[in-house]
Amino acid sequence: MINTVNQPGPITANFACFVAMMMWATGFPAAEVLMESWGALSVLSVRIMIAVVMLVGLWAATEGLSTMRAAAWGPGLLIGGTGFGIGAILLLVGQKMSDPVTPAIAAAMMPIAGLALEVLLDKRRLRLNLLIGVALALTGGLMATGVRLSDGTYGVGALLCLIAVILFAWATRATTRNLSSLSALGQTTITMVGGFSIILIVCAIAMVLGLGETHVGKMDSRHIMLMLVFALPAVAISQLLWIWAAGGLGIMLASLHMNALPFYVMLIMVLFLDGLWGWDQAFGAALVGAGVLVAQRRTRHQVPEA
Repeated sequence: MINTVNQPGPITANFACFVAMMMWATGFPAAEVLMESWGALSVLSVRIMIAVVMLVGLWAATEGLSTMRAAAWGPGLLIGGTGFGIGAILLLVGQKMSDPVTPAIAAAMMPIAGLALEVLLDKRRLRLNLLIGVALALTGGLMATGVRLSDGTYGVGALLCLIAVILFAWATRATTRNLSSLSALGQTTITMVGGFSIILIVCAIAMVLGLGETHVGKMDSRHIMLMLVFALPAVAISQLLWIWAAGGLGIMLASLHMNALPFYVMLIMVLFLDGLWGWDQAFGAALVGAGVLVAQRRTRHQVPEA
């Protein structure tokens, strides 16, 4: 069982990021099938609801109700609602206002958002190896998604997608910094509840106003299983590992791993769903891996940063 109290060391944290991305990747094939009959807001609400139920139960069972009652619910709900809740809604609206390519480009900018936050808020020094690592991860991420910067639609939709990425990066950093008295499990649970609250409110408003994307699709055994995959490994477990790893690495270094996500999706498709191997995704992931190594390389006389 993962020790969610102590922050992981660099090797453990990087491995946790890798597993988190693999878990997240399992949700993409499931989402593709679910979205054939479900509305986007409905899927988003149900998946996070299932994840929240699992996380709350696990937190209560492992740390007790007294720990849950004493937790910093106010700041946690605010962080989760703003960063993970509003961020998810903005990403969805941004995609609707642009195209499927633009959110992929925005997501590839996550390391830049993480670096900017650490420079502005944590006074991180811009070292050459950091800049090279981010550049490699950005290039690898765009290559892995199979898109070019010129392919995107740059307007209000793109701006919303970019804001969503910044909010997600901010919320990850705020979770690990402002809720440091909690275990990673407590941090993840509280912020996930905050995100779920916002998404549920938006979904309810959309249903009342008839804005669409709120219809409930098929509920047979196959779709229930896909929803569980979409909610448990792809949200609950991946988010728990992500928060735990980011607490050890910092948001910038952890976010480098996100750009290898398209490769992991492709790998799952190849191994389990007769998908086709893509060398662009593989080479892109290799560049991301190189970026992760370069960004964390320390010179002989370099003192580790706080």
